[in-house]
Amino acid sequence: MFSEDWSKHIKIDRKLILDQLNQHFLEWDDKLTLRFFTIKPSGTQIIFNGLNSVLHTSLPHYIYGEDDIKRNGEMWAGLNANGKFGLKNPKTDGKYGELLLFVLVESILGCKMVAHKIKSLTNIRDQIKGGDGIFIGDYQFKSEKYPAYLIGESKVTTTLTKALKEALISIERFHSAYFVNDFLDDELIVAKEFLSVTNTNLDELYDRLTPSSKIFKHQSLVHPILLMYSTSNFEKLQKDSASMEILENAISESINGKEKEYLNKINKELDNYSEIKKVYLDFFILPCKSVDEFRDLMYKKIHGVPYLYNVKENKVN
Repeated sequence: MFSEDWSKHIKIDRKLILDQLNQHFLEWDDKLTLRFFTIKPSGTQIIFNGLNSVLHTSLPHYIYGEDDIKRNGEMWAGLNANGKFGLKNPKTDGKYGELLLFVLVESILGCKMVAHKIKSLTNIRDQIKGGDGIFIGDYQFKSEKYPAYLIGESKVTTTLTKALKEALISIERFHSAYFVNDFLDDELIVAKEFLSVTNTNLDELYDRLTPSSKIFKHQSLVHPILLMYSTSNFEKLQKDSASMEILENAISESINGKEKEYLNKINKELDNYSEIKKVYLDFFILPCKSVDEFRDLMYKKIHGVPYLYNVKENKVN
């Protein structure tokens, strides 16, 4: 029934992101997976340079399909991909989190992205109400793999609590009585735009994205969820550490043993969303020193100049 290995169609270098992050624990609870990461130190500092470089390198494959890149060239794809991010205020632009989620899902989960957004949930005032990418592939939960379609959600904000609450509110839209039927009947067709720019097994791709098909019904729904937030927890550790190794160990010691604390926090919030608990949830938790700094540096990396906050925002996207 499922003959295509969708991980073979992933074109980003899956090892690059792993060189920029330290994974501290991997926990499971019912259908919930929790992956906790921190950015690898550079000397005795925690900086964004390496992470942002990897994201920028992956940007053409986030925007364009394989055929477009082959037809027009890597340089064309890179230059045009930069332009797709527009000149929006980075503090209110959700695309940086979506890009990071794309890299994490393709690199770590090995599932291929086939669409960026759910169109009917996108409008001018609110960039995205849910659905930060659609992916397909074989999703591994513990030691088992299951054919799945994945609908992602990314939140890059000030606190873990805020990121978690906002992510679940967004995801709930796909499970409410008002949205679920329209979504299954109409919105997954957005991903079929990928059909025109790929040389993959088109029949299987079509069936995986058609709710009435037998193949679709054999898939599980997975929500990969990125929660990136600001924290001051690592400031003193950076000041007190004499080397990268000492800093890495200090960060690990400050986090290890708190697995149940984070699981309980997520499960407590999930108690308000009975429908969401019926599907797989895969959380990528990434604390950092400043989400604003992350977004500002990504803006500069993409556009070559910093965003000028004292100039009226350019609305071109």
